Amino acid sequence: MDSLFKTPGRLPSLPALRAFEAAARTGSVARAAEELFVTPGAVSHQIKSLEAQLGFPLFVRQGRGLALTTEGTRLAVTLNRLLVDVGGELESIRRERERPRLTVSALPSFTARWLTPRLGRFIEAYPEVELWVQSSKALESLTTGGIDLGIRLGPGNWRGVYAERFLDEFFMVVASPKLPGGLPRTPAELAGRPLLRGDGEPWKPWFDLVGLDLPEPTQGLVFSDSGLLVQATTEGQGIALARRSLVQDDLASGKLVRLFEATLPFQWSYWLVTAAPPPHRPVLQTFIDWLKAEILISLQSAEPDTQPRPCAD
Repeated sequence: MDSLFKTPGRLPSLPALRAFEAAARTGSVARAAEELFVTPGAVSHQIKSLEAQLGFPLFVRQGRGLALTTEGTRLAVTLNRLLVDVGGELESIRRERERPRLTVSALPSFTARWLTPRLGRFIEAYPEVELWVQSSKALESLTTGGIDLGIRLGPGNWRGVYAERFLDEFFMVVASPKLPGGLPRTPAELAGRPLLRGDGEPWKPWFDLVGLDLPEPTQGLVFSDSGLLVQATTEGQGIALARRSLVQDDLASGKLVRLFEATLPFQWSYWLVTAAPPPHRPVLQTFIDWLKAEILISLQSAEPDTQPRPCAD
């Protein structure tokens, strides 16, 4: 709790501060009284009491009008900003209780190949939640774009956010069972075949793993999005070295087949990224718990020797 709260120090009367802010904003004791449902005399008394507590004037009386002093302006601006923030947060809480809203951002490939096919189960279980899903690679949007949760692939040491390891990843070689020319039976038969590539996901480490002295492919299709690479593979356009989480459903449905036993660990993991550490809003925690349960379900249906590993805390 110490990390969430700070001691505000000695403050004057909060009703007096509220009366002062209303008078400063409206420019009138009478209008402030109407807003606060009290008499003008009560507002004037609160302001005089506040000035006495502070030891300096907040207003200069000009006939029937009021003009803020320099100190009064500083205090009024600060109070107004804080009260607006409080009002906004209360409104957000009210809307959240009426209809919880959650905005999730995930990598395009993970959104298309793993997350989207499963979201129907979440909505069926939690129909009261308004779920917004954005496909993005921009981590910075978590702190500036109103994103509640980001699902990201990387080292996890991003500054200014909280990241929890979600899923370890690795590569495997896959192809369509209807691949033109038939399926290779050994890794050596990959030579001369159309090898699909993802941007930043080279074949050479896998070649080295299985003892093949083959260079990195330099011809053929290269995809900037791994989801598009998997789609091209299901359509029989070539053989892919693909991330296990992205091909799991296609393997289960028979659209893809795994060609060889060898798998290559990926240097990065998937992370659940939030702007702040737990405790989270109830709807956010519910979605995170659902994601973890879905990962376990997907692992249970995967082949034992090709299962990506959920991350333990």
